[in-house]
Amino acid sequence: MGFGIFGNKRRVKPIFVGSYGNDITRGIYAFHIDIDNGELLKKKFYKSLANPVSLYRRERFIYTCYKNNSGNATDGGLWQYAQMELQFGLAARASYKGKTYMGTYVNPDRTYAYAVDYYNGEVVVVPILKQKIVKMTQVIKIEGSSVDPKRQTKSHPHFIEATPDEQRIFVCDLGTDEVVFYKVVDKGQLERDDVLTVKLEPGSGPKKMIFSPCGKFAYVLNELSNTVTVFKYSLDGMEFIATYDTFPKDQFDKPSLAGDIVMTTTGQYVMVSNRGHDSLTIYRRNDVTGELEFIEFVDTDQNPRSLLIIDDRWVIVASQKGGTLETFEIKEGESKGVLFETHFSYMVGEPVCMVEGRLL
Repeated sequence: MGFGIFGNKRRVKPIFVGSYGNDITRGIYAFHIDIDNGELLKKKFYKSLANPVSLYRRERFIYTCYKNNSGNATDGGLWQYAQMELQFGLAARASYKGKTYMGTYVNPDRTYAYAVDYYNGEVVVVPILKQKIVKMTQVIKIEGSSVDPKRQTKSHPHFIEATPDEQRIFVCDLGTDEVVFYKVVDKGQLERDDVLTVKLEPGSGPKKMIFSPCGKFAYVLNELSNTVTVFKYSLDGMEFIATYDTFPKDQFDKPSLAGDIVMTTTGQYVMVSNRGHDSLTIYRRNDVTGELEFIEFVDTDQNPRSLLIIDDRWVIVASQKGGTLETFEIKEGESKGVLFETHFSYMVGEPVCMVEGRLL
């Protein structure tokens, strides 16, 4: 963490990165980000046999979804690690017929984990006993389809989280063009809430939804239509506000898919990555109306799949095809732009997911 015996110590935060890579580079990388200049410092590498699809942290535990690389019933599933600074220790794992989960959510008191199976259109409930995940106790099959002949022939849940008020859990289903809401009932079981569940435009492909700090506005990233749809959220229903393109489609006619969406903790800026257009789109958010105002595009490496904001100052971009982690700095008032290159990057084979670690 320092430059030497007499050197000044860096102020850093831990970052974990999941990489597909190959038999040598596949696994989870531990980095420090220097919070004074945005430099990335590789610290450790944990090799894995399977591809890590997503990383989720709840307090000192990091939950990793792995792809099933072998076809065996014991492969895939959800793995739980205890994180101590940059150290990883396997605490528990849960699998169900070798299925691959795309994302997970753990409730605040760490009594239940929830995960989504993109390939089989399922949502699962996993109790946590003595701080460790155990076996699945509920499997919900989502039925439906939409208009895309390749990507929407059946349900493909991609993302799961809770609403800011923790009154509902929601799932973004790319295959059915729905954001499906669930009530949590006895023993952590889920019950679909059709009042809140919302259908998006056919062919949208909702991939992820985030909320404003006030909890009133929801922002849905649509992978297939390359749009962001804004809703006003309450327990009475989701009220449509507007839909925004993530890049100028009349100026770019090559294939592109929306990658990720993040928001600063202040709620001032929303950022989206475009896989194909290979850019970040930066919006300024109106805190009163929830509407978005386009500010700028920033070029990235190829296929920017995952984004992470640190301290509302640094933006880390993981570009899967380019094989890099890049950092950008959020600066206000210097020009019309907001995001600026730091010229710090690090080569990583096919990075696909990131999570900020816990400082001890």
